[in-house]
Amino acid sequence: MIALALAAMLTQDIWDHRCTFCHGADGQSQTKKGRQYKAPNFTRAKWQKHTTDGEIVEAITNGIPRSKMSAFKDKLSAEEINAMVPFLRAFARK
Repeated sequence: MIALALAAMLTQDIWDHRCTFCHGADGQSQTKKGRQYKAPNFTRAKWQKHTTDGEIVEAITNGIPRSKMSAFKDKLSAEEINAMVPFLRAFARK
């Protein structure tokens, strides 16, 4: 139980420090940079339905070609990247 709570805190910390600049605290990407870069809105049912967990991991790991989404493979561990999947999925329920 403590390990899960710690993992959730670490994932939130990653989100807060590396993702909110474009994706916003709420995952809707309505920040100045999010709108400029056309970052996806993670709260949308269409995005949630049509984006696989593997695609999320790939995008975080290697970035997205021809976009401003940077690769995080040298900044985050595989475990940290995989932990972002349920974190992004949770935006569907907010």
